[in-house]
Amino acid sequence: MDTFTLFLVLRAERPLDDAAVDALGAVLRPGDDDLRIWREDGRGLIRVSTECAAEDLDAALELGHDLGSEALAACPGALLEVSALGDEDSLVWRSVP
Repeated sequence: MDTFTLFLVLRAERPLDDAAVDALGAVLRPGDDDLRIWREDGRGLIRVSTECAAEDLDAALELGHDLGSEALAACPGALLEVSALGDEDSLVWRSVP
């Protein structure tokens, strides 16, 4: 298995402050030491990244969608982008507006 970086972009239904982002991090995969969550001021976007092991990029992208579903369950909104990045290649899914 290879290691991939997963990267998500979400737009929350309501703007989140730093405390809400910290609370999201506490409930979304609490044992994941690689998990990072941050917000973009002024754009209302939440970004999430972590590492995962997967057979290939397609499998990693599926794991990214799973993470996106978990994030949306904890923080309702819209999943805008899921990326899986390997050492030599990447796959990106983007929602259609």
